[in-house]
Amino acid sequence: MTYKLLNKENFDKLSLEAYLYEHEKTKAKLVYVKADDDNKTFGIGFRTPPNDSKGKAHIMEHSVLNGSKKFKTKDPFMDMASSSLQTFLNAMTYPDKTIFPVSSENDKDFRNLVDVYLDAVFNPCVVEKKEILDQEGWHYTLEGDEITGISGVVYNEMQGALTNSESKIANDINALLFKGSPYEYISGGDPKVIPDLTYEEFIDFYKEHYHPSNAVIYLYGNLDIDYFMGFIDEEYLSKYDYKDVDFSINVKENYYKDVVEGAYPVSQVQEDSDYLTYAFLATSALDIKDYLTLNILTNTLFNMDSSKIRGEVVEKLNPEYFYARVGYGVRSSIIIQAQRTSASKIDDFVNIIEDGLRDASEKISEESLKSAFKTFDFSQRESLNSTSKGLNYFFMMNFDGDLLDIFRIVDVLDELRDLIGTGYYEDFVKEHFLNNKTKLVHIARPSESLIGEELAYFNERIDLANKNMTQEDLDLIRKDLEKLEAYQDKVNTEDEKATIPRLDIKDVPTSTTPIPRKVVHEDFDFILHDLPTSGLIYVSIYFNEDHLDLDDLRYLAILSELLGAIDTENISYRDIDDILWQYLASLNFNIQLLKLDKDEFERDFKVSFTTSRQDLDAAIRLVKNFATSSLFTNKERIGELLKMSKSVFESGMYDQGHLLAINRAKSHIDKLSYIKEEVSGISYYLFVKKVLKDIEEDFEGFRARLEEVYANIFTKKLSINITASGDDLDFAKDKLSESLDKLGDIRSKVEISYKPRAIKEAILTDAPVNYCSQTTLLRDDLENFTGSLALASSIVSNPYLYELIRAKGGAYGAGMSITRTLILQAYSYRDPNFDLTLENFKKIANITEELEIDQRDFENQQISTMGGFLRPISPKQKGEVDFIAYKDKSYKSTTEILGEVKATSLKDIRALAPYFRKALKAENYTIFGNREQILKKKDEFDKIIDINN
Repeated sequence: MTYKLLNKENFDKLSLEAYLYEHEKTKAKLVYVKADDDNKTFGIGFRTPPNDSKGKAHIMEHSVLNGSKKFKTKDPFMDMASSSLQTFLNAMTYPDKTIFPVSSENDKDFRNLVDVYLDAVFNPCVVEKKEILDQEGWHYTLEGDEITGISGVVYNEMQGALTNSESKIANDINALLFKGSPYEYISGGDPKVIPDLTYEEFIDFYKEHYHPSNAVIYLYGNLDIDYFMGFIDEEYLSKYDYKDVDFSINVKENYYKDVVEGAYPVSQVQEDSDYLTYAFLATSALDIKDYLTLNILTNTLFNMDSSKIRGEVVEKLNPEYFYARVGYGVRSSIIIQAQRTSASKIDDFVNIIEDGLRDASEKISEESLKSAFKTFDFSQRESLNSTSKGLNYFFMMNFDGDLLDIFRIVDVLDELRDLIGTGYYEDFVKEHFLNNKTKLVHIARPSESLIGEELAYFNERIDLANKNMTQEDLDLIRKDLEKLEAYQDKVNTEDEKATIPRLDIKDVPTSTTPIPRKVVHEDFDFILHDLPTSGLIYVSIYFNEDHLDLDDLRYLAILSELLGAIDTENISYRDIDDILWQYLASLNFNIQLLKLDKDEFERDFKVSFTTSRQDLDAAIRLVKNFATSSLFTNKERIGELLKMSKSVFESGMYDQGHLLAINRAKSHIDKLSYIKEEVSGISYYLFVKKVLKDIEEDFEGFRARLEEVYANIFTKKLSINITASGDDLDFAKDKLSESLDKLGDIRSKVEISYKPRAIKEAILTDAPVNYCSQTTLLRDDLENFTGSLALASSIVSNPYLYELIRAKGGAYGAGMSITRTLILQAYSYRDPNFDLTLENFKKIANITEELEIDQRDFENQQISTMGGFLRPISPKQKGEVDFIAYKDKSYKSTTEILGEVKATSLKDIRALAPYFRKALKAENYTIFGNREQILKKKDEFDKIIDINN
């Protein structure tokens, strides 16, 4: 036997069987999950714990995907992204492992993808081509005979990733808490030390870690396991001998008697902006019962509004945000943090936590624990409806523990549920939380000097490199840059392209299964979808708000942050979490702009929730309570929630910077996008900051305005979308029909004035990189969205913008898309040079007009584009998509678009060039990013906004 079966288990509650094998020759582990799921998943991963912050694992993750022995193009990864029906295609670096997962519903495609990934990790070109490290990792830039800078995809990515103050502080906490272990390092790479990475060191890392003896292989779904196990052995594993590798991680226990201080960079110090952290190591993360217990207790003791600790921290410290989380690693940690408060309150912070833990060691609220468990129960049912559950199992698999433990979660949760009220949780707090010798108390203060110090450090590094550079060094750098440029300019030959496996376009379906829809016209319109939902009922109620003006909508957006989280006439906000999550799996209030026709849309307030049949009555009562009986008298609570909203936006804006830029640029030229940006984008963020000042200066005035809008939002003009299974569907409809009374009268529509105008706009931030977007309208010349527009977007994005902006320009990502509302949107992500990117956007029309692509590559692009429309979606998503289709009279079906993509010719794509050229002449763009770069070229912009003001 080539493989030895180590374990086999049935997991009936998850409807799957799991097998754990060991490859006899190399000792590689292989997990096969037999499940009735056509969305098949493959993954291979390696333990890659770092011994420094040079980012070796992260850069290697990128680099192995740039060509291999069998698949000879420059970038098989992107070639497959542009030619397959993949439903997921990516790679990730964790603090102690690197994984390469991929999914597809098509059998032939899946086999191709598995082969490409395996050859990438076992036979990559990077071991012979330094230029791949130079592109993906780092390289010097030259002007004449002088080094002027550093660039590289991962280098620039991490410049952006570490901009976030929370990321900086989290890395500092890990460096202290996990000192002496791999977790003290930044696995993604620290830009300060990435340029210390040599090619020889990089290749040694590959040879040491990318070996079958260090591998975990994963296969999931409806697939021929005998074929894959045989193929993997014959083509790859059998070519290796066993290698004795040991990447086990020993976490040293560090103790800090005194408070440790640190800093994070800001352009302007504001009062009470310190981050206070209380952290400690807990139990082994390899024990799933202990790990789940930690997560349950962390939510119960710190994150739920019923938490005594949370209540006291908010009351006495008044932070913008307070939360706790379980840290990553083979040894669990608890990180408790109060963000943007005063360091003078550190003693209060510590005392509140330790007093609260002592109380919890005596008695924990059973209602809070039950609510936490109900959340887990709902999430398990939700996972059964997920189209990516095969992927999720692989993501959560702990390579250092029992590889099948992830499938035991449901059984362990059942055991833990039964332990409520037995003293188990109280004893756990005593043993693992109280008087923990690894306790770390940390203060991070804002510093205006850090940005300058980091820039000075970079300049000193460049100056020193120039000072110490010999002629031989200069010649070598120049030679490497010439090789890099030649590598990037090289066009794949036909023979090289022929090595990339492909599907036949005849293998791609051109139709999709219609989503079942039943429309019932009663007092309200019910749109019903009978789909298998594992006992869950998904409800969305759309209250029409066309009678509200734009200022009303801004306050409605504020209301969406508050409802379900503030006092009502009969429920204190501190008790809501204990009640709410016992009956609902989710609850959301948000503004939704629904397209009705080509030039029409409506403004709605969407109230959506997920529950089960047995909990539906209680769920409706709760939602109705929030909609009719909410109180806006608690100034401190409202301020807390809005500060939390502000903090969440700030913590995520550098990860979503390209989307913020896209939406901002679209708001200049499109009314629907303008309103959306005003109630959810940068404009809304600035409005929340203004409201926080208003609350302090005139709370009663703010409250009156809020109550005025609240009194006018729930009228009889509404639609209800429900997705559920069988009898649950009519049951839910009848219950909702009975419950929706006392609604206000329908009001007259209020028009919102808007004048589109192309603007060259910049948003100043503290990011060292940029997020760029140029958008333009096509609907002045084009009637409808078509499959040819989708195909053109795919081709222009990859390979053209990908190569110009990412591979050559060093940005982490770039692309173009055209929306169903006929807006062309080009973007870049974590981009070191916005000027170059804007020049590349100007090339879009020429790229389209001069497009030369052979039939094989053209069909590959068609297949990939069609695959984007064929990706599986969950029952909940199906219900939402079909509701949008029901409301929009101009909505084009997926089947129609698939047919158009397949029927598109190269001539059709080229014919779009004049439309792109005309539209792009209106230079409408937003640059969200580097303050210094933007201000150096401030005369190029019509408008500049400082995100910090």
